[in-house]
Amino acid sequence: MAQLDCCNSKNGKNSKMWSHVIAVDMPVDDNWPFAQDLSREAGIPFHVVARDGRAHVKRWQRILIYVMMGFKLFVHRRQMCVLVCWQQFFGLMFAWLCSIFHVKKNTRLTVMTFIFRPKRGLIGRLYQHWVTTVLNSGYVDHVTVFSHHEVDYYSKQLGVNKSLFTFVPLAIDELPQLETTDGGFLFSTGKSNRDYDFLISALSGTSHHLVIACDELKQPLASNIVVYRHTFNQDMLALMARASAVVIALDNAHVSSGQLVVLQAMALGKPVIVTRSSALDDYVVPDKTGFMVDKTARAFLLAVNQIMGDPALRQRMGEAARQRFSSRHKLSQLAHHVLTTTLQPN
Repeated sequence: MAQLDCCNSKNGKNSKMWSHVIAVDMPVDDNWPFAQDLSREAGIPFHVVARDGRAHVKRWQRILIYVMMGFKLFVHRRQMCVLVCWQQFFGLMFAWLCSIFHVKKNTRLTVMTFIFRPKRGLIGRLYQHWVTTVLNSGYVDHVTVFSHHEVDYYSKQLGVNKSLFTFVPLAIDELPQLETTDGGFLFSTGKSNRDYDFLISALSGTSHHLVIACDELKQPLASNIVVYRHTFNQDMLALMARASAVVIALDNAHVSSGQLVVLQAMALGKPVIVTRSSALDDYVVPDKTGFMVDKTARAFLLAVNQIMGDPALRQRMGEAARQRFSSRHKLSQLAHHVLTTTLQPN
């Protein structure tokens, strides 16, 4: 791959460190595999600027982190040729600051992991206006989304040119070595856009056992459902590795959510049962790596009964899922997609 063209950034050691930047909300550094892969693909080093702002951080702290990171990137804007923001609000804050101060555009900005969920009332209208204004400011060059559906969906919803959005398949780090077993229970996790009320209602009182890892839930009355709180990272993956299948019920079927958990399940060789969602069409192969069903108790339980009653089916689907993960969803493949679809000069 040819080296990326660089803009007119200043010379000097510090400027070189800031010329190509990845801003991420995870505790990683320049040795992060995605950064290494992107650097190798681009032919120029990318420097990682990280601040942990993931779901386990309190909401007000995350907002503060978004603002502080936006200012930090803005301060170094004259040195930056390319900025890739893994956390969307890092990029949106950076572009907003550039627009309100009317600075000269010096940075080719790619905003990754973009998700827009409408909010209610005046706050919702102001939020949508802010996102639309930032995306139309001219400081954002590309926005990556993790489903084909969202390209048209966000363009129409936000009034933004469709060409700004690019679909790239999500990818994840290699998972730690975990012993996988078929523990005879269903597993679900995640906070964003989940409909746990549906899962609990559908499975309560059945013969199927469900384990949920989610901080926002209280233990339901159903004796066959257990909720784990404060269970993240490897502890969460260890639970998933022991499950027979992974289940996900989504609230809004149009916005990206659930893909990370689906990929983790695929990497561990676990079949999935998900409620029908445009966001997951690019990740679940119906009847091969799992089931995608209408969000009705009847359809969901039919899929659960089928997969839990057939160990050979679980094994076959799990192996197909593992193979699909290896062929499509490694970080090196994501780096290649990001470079070729968003970072090359327009």
